[in-house]
Amino acid sequence: MAASVASACGQGDEPASGGKDGSLTYAIGDEPETFNPGLQDEHTDPVTELVFRGLTRHDKDNKVVPALARSWTVAPDGKTYTFALRPGATWQDGRPFTADDVKFTIESVRDAGADSPLSRNFTMVKSVETPDPATVKLVLDEPFAPMLDAVSMGMLPKHLLQGKKLTDPGFGRHPVGTGPFTLTTYKHGQYAELTAFDGYYEGKPGLKKVVIKYVPDDSARLIQLRNGEVDAANLAPQQAGKAGGHRLEVYPTADYRALMFNMKDAVFTDRRVRQAMNHAVDRDAIAKSVVLGYGSPAKGPLDAGPYAAAPGFTFDPARTASLMKDAGYAKNGQGLWAKNGNTVKFELTTFAEDSLRVAILNVSATQLKQQGFEVDPRPRPRDWVRKHWGDLQAMVVGWGTPYDPDSSVYGPFASSQALAKGGSNYGSYSNPAADKALEEGRSTLDPAKRKAAYTAFQQALQDDPPFVWISYLKTINAVPKNLTGPAQRTLGHHGYGFFWNAETWRYN
Repeated sequence: MAASVASACGQGDEPASGGKDGSLTYAIGDEPETFNPGLQDEHTDPVTELVFRGLTRHDKDNKVVPALARSWTVAPDGKTYTFALRPGATWQDGRPFTADDVKFTIESVRDAGADSPLSRNFTMVKSVETPDPATVKLVLDEPFAPMLDAVSMGMLPKHLLQGKKLTDPGFGRHPVGTGPFTLTTYKHGQYAELTAFDGYYEGKPGLKKVVIKYVPDDSARLIQLRNGEVDAANLAPQQAGKAGGHRLEVYPTADYRALMFNMKDAVFTDRRVRQAMNHAVDRDAIAKSVVLGYGSPAKGPLDAGPYAAAPGFTFDPARTASLMKDAGYAKNGQGLWAKNGNTVKFELTTFAEDSLRVAILNVSATQLKQQGFEVDPRPRPRDWVRKHWGDLQAMVVGWGTPYDPDSSVYGPFASSQALAKGGSNYGSYSNPAADKALEEGRSTLDPAKRKAAYTAFQQALQDDPPFVWISYLKTINAVPKNLTGPAQRTLGHHGYGFFWNAETWRYN
């Protein structure tokens, strides 16, 4: 690897195309299981982001703005949304986009249940009415505050999916949307090639082609960037100074890293043990030595937005010891906390290909061991981890969106969204106080009541922590110096959202 890096560094100041053919090849670590937006969670990958559009989208401040809907009205009681669709929008196969597509999309996702994590955003939709091809009316059983955010999900083409299951694998690999780029070639585990859609409703994009290359290993991404195999790449913090002749786009994110507990495991039953581990980790040290300043210590799941209210946990070994003694533990001859002969012993894993997560895993495990917890740090291949979600004892996880708070917290923390029920609550966390606050936060339209609900929610997680919170991250992307258009905003998990305005990008 060292030899490869040295070789790459000798040739690495010019990007792959330099814009000569109007294309951009971008290397990223994560490859989604599907490009169907109705089957994804709140985190949208670059391909889906480029191919699809929703009724709404988010601007540079992450505020909801028109997309396929040019305008809308909301009834005073919050139970009826009427959308006026943009005239002239077409699918990438030339078919017109109409109200029937919206009705089909929302009903399909709503009715998909466990097959679609986003079904949780539409369970309250009683009916979808289409008075004419350019008008859609959503009638809800009860108010749902995040609805305008929810319909930023990419709309689906009725004419291609009608009569098929939402989980149809063909569409998931070869999607058709209304966005600025069309997916023309997809090679699983290798790359996705997209070309500009001339019929895009906002005008032809500035780039002719975008290639998303899947390179899970951080070191390999840097090598490919430096030797010209790719034009741009997502980099780890320790790579920021090694990008050669590229420009760094460093953006804040709502993306945090944390140690997730599997609440089905008896070792994590006592909340005092989980509180103690939160006080055993030195987040400031991790932010400096591991994240290298490209981030900040995390207090809770909403630190990056206007609903931030988590008190957070300080690094406090004395408090750790006090909590463990209260829970009936005492140090044994090996300096480990033990009760009835059993130590707080568990395996902590993460994706082996993700160098930052591995570094967080190793440093966190070392800190926890120093405070008396028997942690076995064991990175594993990404595919293995994904097959064993429900059986892992603990894992370095990432989450977070910069949009409505519901999109950041309902999926991973509501008991109704437990993994066993088809949701994205991978740790099977269940807390009645948190559930109550989450339901209040999504069902009230009163800003003050929403603020109070999410404050109560964050306090519930402080009292009964599902995670050891570690750090929020900045995302680092190296791009060609002559590429114009990328615009900073707060991004989501894995830095998703970087391509939010890619239709405006071009080379000068």
